[in-house]
Amino acid sequence: MARKNCRGDVQDAGSIVSAFRRLHESDPEAVLFTFVDDKGRDRETLTVGELAADADGIALSLRSWGVQVGDRAVLVYMPSLDFVKAFLGCLAAGVLPVPVCPPNPFKLKHDMATLTTIVDSSGARVVLFSTELDQALSMADATGDVRWPEIPWYQTDLCPPGPATLAAWHTPTADTPAFLQYTSGSTGSAKGVIITHGNLWHEVRANAEDLGLGPDTRGVSWLPHFHDLGLITVILNTIVGNSLNTYLMSPLTFLKRPAVWFDVISRVRATHTAAPNFAYELLVRKTSPEQRRSWDLSSLRLVGSAGEQVRPATVRTFLDAFADSKLRPDAFYAGYGLAECSVSVTAGGRTALTLDKQQLEAGRAVPLDGASDRPAVRYFSCGRVTKPGACVRIVDPVTRRPCPPGHVGEIWVDSPTNAAGYWGLIDETEKVFRARAQGEEPSREYLRTGDLGFFFEGELFVTGRHKDLIILRGHNLYPQDIEDSAREAHPFVRPGGLAAFSVPPDDDSPDERLVLFVEVRRGRLDPTDQEAILRAVRRRVQEDHQITCHAVVLGTAGTVKKTTSGKIRRSACRRAYLSGAIHSAQTTIGVFPTSQRDVRGMEAAR
Repeated sequence: MARKNCRGDVQDAGSIVSAFRRLHESDPEAVLFTFVDDKGRDRETLTVGELAADADGIALSLRSWGVQVGDRAVLVYMPSLDFVKAFLGCLAAGVLPVPVCPPNPFKLKHDMATLTTIVDSSGARVVLFSTELDQALSMADATGDVRWPEIPWYQTDLCPPGPATLAAWHTPTADTPAFLQYTSGSTGSAKGVIITHGNLWHEVRANAEDLGLGPDTRGVSWLPHFHDLGLITVILNTIVGNSLNTYLMSPLTFLKRPAVWFDVISRVRATHTAAPNFAYELLVRKTSPEQRRSWDLSSLRLVGSAGEQVRPATVRTFLDAFADSKLRPDAFYAGYGLAECSVSVTAGGRTALTLDKQQLEAGRAVPLDGASDRPAVRYFSCGRVTKPGACVRIVDPVTRRPCPPGHVGEIWVDSPTNAAGYWGLIDETEKVFRARAQGEEPSREYLRTGDLGFFFEGELFVTGRHKDLIILRGHNLYPQDIEDSAREAHPFVRPGGLAAFSVPPDDDSPDERLVLFVEVRRGRLDPTDQEAILRAVRRRVQEDHQITCHAVVLGTAGTVKKTTSGKIRRSACRRAYLSGAIHSAQTTIGVFPTSQRDVRGMEAAR
């Protein structure tokens, strides 16, 4: 791979704690955060000085509770400013915060089991939470039969403010672990990623340049605070002064009322916002032309898309729908990253690329011009390698040799923001974070992302997950391409409720077989509608990809397994299918194998 995908070195210059100290010295009265309610109204603000005092109080309380430097504290908070205070309080005390998704009261036993696993895995000394969460969980566990993690729980909103003596705060080195980011489990069991203070400092420094952050930045975000994109890109960039007066809201507010997100953006004249691809699809579907015309989005300089694959069709539909809102098309900006690299790997994607579908199935990225009539697929750019000191290579995951230009391979990353490894998992850390490419100096170690992609004219295009790749009759098929076909097949198909995966051969077939989970908009389907959906989905997949679905599973919302960040868990869907659990799931309408009669019907219709 060409050297153009690498950047020169810089020296580490500080930490989140030292940057906040400087901000506190220069402007303690500045408003850092505003939290809005489910109607988009300002509910609470937090200034630099207030955050300093509250974080200092929590740091002092941690010491009084016997929590030592280097200990772990699990942070279980509803979306609120209490989380921001607790996170910074942990950093001030030299304690490693472990942010987690707050348990859902409607599936408390399951979520408490997950929380217990994280508490045990991290070796946490305490759990920090707030009165708001305490009330919700106490009501949900009225019978008292839920097993709670058996370590001390402390409500930090009851801690008195401290004197804000920031000079006494813990001063870390670059290699000191800052916090543990538990992955959402999209590739298996959740693992604690060790993010160091040096990782964080390099990340926010790069973000300032890549995202155009500064004193005039005003962000609006509903991203979960317990995931890297919401925590680092939004909250920590604000804490260090890369943005002032960031507006936060609950993810549930967005999911229930998507329009509130852009209501607030228009009202406060925001300059920056970001979300995964599905959010822009949902926003288009759940807002009216009248609403969109009422918004003035001309202040937006950056509308980021990250956290999941960016669909060119989504970008086009979104920009067309919001043209009357004065949204600049060049504001849309895609990036690629993962928790193991402290969030971002590349940034600045603004264009789509059309590829020869058959060549891509053979592992080659061959662009097509608009006049070609060959079968094609489109991918959206994730931008360029921008971090000083970073290098990204496309590597054959089997031979570990760098791929020739124009070939698809696994994305390997060497960056100052690569995390230190997985907490307590030595073998897994060695496998994922210490990879060495054949033909390169042995001292150079890479992070294996597990994602596939290629570079074109210096920009990274991500094609999918290596483990999700569907290999049928020697062709490499990407599940999202099959899901895109099914999405457009019938109006009853839920756009965000699709999962394509392969299952092993059986006695009747020597090849891997394709299975497709399809969520529908209606809970009850009459036989005519059911047959119409099945026929439309099978036919569209056959026409677009020349493959037959071995089986289609129809279900309501929740049939497709997802992580807490909304990513499709195709491996979990595969396990549910192979174990037979999907047959008895409450959301399942039916499991429909494709018969020879169905195949003949599709062939006759062609």
